[in-house]
Amino acid sequence: MRRSPALRSVVRSPPVQALITTAREARAVRESLPYARRELSSGGAASYRLRESGLCVTLRHRTRDVDILREIFAGGPGGHCYEPPPEVTRALAETPTPRVLDLGGNIGLFGAWVCGRWPGARITSYEPDPGNARLLARTIAVNGLGPRWDVVEAAVATSSGQTAFAAGEFADSHIADDPDEPAITVPTVDMFELDHSVDLLKMDIEGGEWPILASSRLPSLRARFLLLEWHGPRRKQPGPAHEVVVRRLREVGYEQIQEAGRDYEDDVGVLWAWRP
Repeated sequence: MRRSPALRSVVRSPPVQALITTAREARAVRESLPYARRELSSGGAASYRLRESGLCVTLRHRTRDVDILREIFAGGPGGHCYEPPPEVTRALAETPTPRVLDLGGNIGLFGAWVCGRWPGARITSYEPDPGNARLLARTIAVNGLGPRWDVVEAAVATSSGQTAFAAGEFADSHIADDPDEPAITVPTVDMFELDHSVDLLKMDIEGGEWPILASSRLPSLRARFLLLEWHGPRRKQPGPAHEVVVRRLREVGYEQIQEAGRDYEDDVGVLWAWRP
């Protein structure tokens, strides 16, 4: 490729990049060829077994579901975003039954990753989007994980009640911040009234993290490790989003911070944080 501009142009073209990306995603599941065929042609929903753990998940092809599969399980640019730092890996491996609070459970890919990596883990997932929650419940049921994986169909916020929610956007569903945006009404739970004395708190709630990070109650957070996906475009904080997130976490004692992935174009990133 270095010697051939023409070859380089072909490989970097959108159609070829789509093939490469699909191939990487397909290697994350055991039914690689059916996955690639559906992703490149017919689309639709289908179930697959994860290559690493054998757990079954259901994906909606040609939607953001496949982006999350790539972020968690596949290699290449934007892949393996959730891979924990060695210190986190060791600590959770030494914990027989890690407790996990999953804020933004989506369709269950993160939870399946947790169960495959730490088989004794107990998870509580919060997911307000009805379509996502149905697939999340299916993942739990088909893998027989009901005894140790609970789902609450509610959005996480800084107060309990109800809120307008932009549903049906797959992984991009979010608490509506525009009164003209099509929305449904969903229940909310107060983040700080939950049992957050957990080993791992994962938060991926499409901009809903900002009120939580800004809350005066944030210092009371008792999670041992944080896995946070922050979303710059929906922030209501002054300054670059990444700097605001890091500064706020350090203010409340989460001094150890490791960036796990970042999309500079969309101003979105993933990081791990923990107290010394």
